[in-house]
Amino acid sequence: MAAFPTTFGALRHRDFRWLWAGTIFSTGSQWIQQATLGWVVYDLTGSGALLGAVLGIRAIPMLLLAPISGLVADRLDRRRALAASQVLMFAISVLLALGLALGRIEIWHLFAFTLLSGAGMTFDRTLRSTLLLDVVPRTEIANAFALNTIAFSVMRTIGPAVAGFLIAWIGPAWNFALQGLLYLGVAMSAFMIAAPHPVPHGHVRGSAWGDIKEGLRFAVTDPVARMMVVMGLIPPLLLIPSFSALMPVFAVDVFLTGPEGLGMLLSAVGVGGVLGGVIAASVSGYERVGLLQTLALAAFALSLIGFALSTSIAVAVVFLAIAGTAEMVYASSQTTTLQMCAPEAMRGRVASLMPVFPAFIAVGALTSGIGADWMGAPATVIVMALVSVGIVGLAWTRYAALRELRLSGLVGGR
Repeated sequence: MAAFPTTFGALRHRDFRWLWAGTIFSTGSQWIQQATLGWVVYDLTGSGALLGAVLGIRAIPMLLLAPISGLVADRLDRRRALAASQVLMFAISVLLALGLALGRIEIWHLFAFTLLSGAGMTFDRTLRSTLLLDVVPRTEIANAFALNTIAFSVMRTIGPAVAGFLIAWIGPAWNFALQGLLYLGVAMSAFMIAAPHPVPHGHVRGSAWGDIKEGLRFAVTDPVARMMVVMGLIPPLLLIPSFSALMPVFAVDVFLTGPEGLGMLLSAVGVGGVLGGVIAASVSGYERVGLLQTLALAAFALSLIGFALSTSIAVAVVFLAIAGTAEMVYASSQTTTLQMCAPEAMRGRVASLMPVFPAFIAVGALTSGIGADWMGAPATVIVMALVSVGIVGLAWTRYAALRELRLSGLVGGR
């Protein structure tokens, strides 16, 4: 088997460097949006449930459009489709920035913005992950996905900090304006990728609905793909909402801080994510993929329990950094496995499962927001983390597909 790359080996490929740069722009704008939108909603309403509802409605376009995004990735020019999705994001971000600057924004505008941004993010995630397999050799796929998590985490660190201080200094409108400019950068980087859209040999194109059903059938019947889907639902439903939806509540009600404190908490997750991305890239050749994912997911849940029990923001920051590290190690390995277990002809349709996971972040945000109003944010985080630990333990003991998962089998096409 060919040697696996060094920690930053995939960056030697020109097209991957452009795709990686686009990931930086895209995730930077998304994290600026996450912090600013949550703050605006909670500032307008003071309701954890309504905060969760605004973020939760993003699940609708992600669930409905994910299969279509996979079909687009398999049938059309992925670079142009990616650029088109970013132009949509640019337009709605600028419009919201103008509305905030003019003082004309009501809560229904934020719901509408979340719906449209969810549509753009669905296509972005599917097309970006599918393009990655076009620009690097198969032996370097795990390394390339790990490097993408570094880009994601770096911007998750910088984005919330920038958003928090800009809210305090000049208001949220400039945050959304900056987000729009970053989306333009993503569109331009997509056109710099030279890799053509491959046409898989032996694939007979059927009806759109038939192709979609074929991809879903594979995800249900293939034991590795099925396990990756089941395990992949744990973070968005039970763990990630702790800092995607409840962080404004922790900042205001638990740690008694303002937007600067909110930015610090969210950035701590990003700092940990950067470390997690470097670790994931360094161990991208580790053979026991199933064991790596199980340990990372358990560490993610346990660190959030520590965060919820923290009595000061300084202690909370440490646990959030650990959570971010574990999250990125798990996410990199899980995403790589899901993509590499798919046949070439349906790679886009299998990749379209990835936007479904963030869609469940929105569902988790809604339930965690309701839980925060009912029993408090710390208790909600602890309960959800304990449920996660139980599910992970059950999966490891009951499913051989997880225990026997090996990288060599994925690289060899299983």
